This record gives sequence, structure tokens and C-alpha cells, in this order.
Amino acid sequence: MAEQPTSTPRRRSPRVQLVIGIVRRGDDVLLVRERLGRAGELLWSLPGGGVQDGELFHEALRREMREETGLRVGDPTRTAFLLHIDSPQHPSAIATAFELTEWEGELAPQDDEVTAARFFPLAEALGLVGQLDSAAQRDPIVGYLDGSVPPATTWLYRSRDGEDHLLARW
Repeated sequence: MAEQPTSTPRRRSPRVQLVIGIVRRGDDVLLVRERLGRAGELLWSLPGGGVQDGELFHEALRREMREETGLRVGDPTRTAFLLHIDSPQHPSAIATAFELTEWEGELAPQDDEVTAARFFPLAEALGLVGQLDSAAQRDPIVGYLDGSVPPATTWLYRSRDGEDHLLARW
């Protein structure tokens, strides 16, 4: 009997799942300020965060929105976009953004990483999100909010050497 080659066990990397919430007040969009820049600068983006083991997306979204903004939100009303990014730090990370139409409460971030939460007119929100230096963080949000990309678009990125490369979008 021929000897079977021994295979080297693959190092298992934890999968990262993120949820992002889009809350509007009339024509204004809710953004949070946190350290998102490559050099740790405080920048504005949509609120959201990691899905914990045993959580479903809508549960994680409610928890993250409460932590980052102080708002209590209902279930998502539609999928805004899906982002799949492969980077050395987070292989095969998936972020799903959802539109939220039911919310209540006052803006009062409870997350130590969020320094502020505020509604901005759409044009100003687009300008602030446009300052994000990561294309994977910036382009799906801007494309969805400005209406240039249809809802539920999937974005596939590979990040290497500090640069995001868009591989496909549908």
C-alpha cells in the first residue's frame, strides 16, 4: 500500500462578520466618529460592529446600534450592500449593511471607541465618509447613499500592502 502524503494542517483564522446600520432622519444620515484612519485618525462613518458567536445579524445590529449610538432600532427593512474583503489581518471578512427605518431614543454613544454620533445632511455625510482612506470602507457606503449603486450590491475586495483592490461588484 502506498504511503499517503502527510498534509500540513492549515492555520484556522477566525472569520469576521460585521453589521452596519443606516439610520435616516428625513434627508439626514446618522454617522459615528471613531478611529478608522490608517494612522488612527478620528473619522466619520456608519455605525456598526462585529457579530458575536451565537448572534444573528439583526440581534448584533440592535446591540451595536445601541452601543455606538444609544438608539434602539427595529429590524432591518432592506439590505443596503454586502462587502466581502480579504486582508492579511482578517481573511474573508464579511460586512452587511442594513437600512433601519424604526428607531427611538437619544444619541448617546456608550462605546469607548466612538467619540460622537450625529445626523448630517446627505451631502455633508457623503463628504465626511469620502474622507475614509480605505476604498473598502468608503466606496460601498458612498455608492449606496448617493444612489449610484443599487441596493443589495455585493462588493469583493482584496487588501494587500495597505491598498484595497476591488475585484468584482454585482
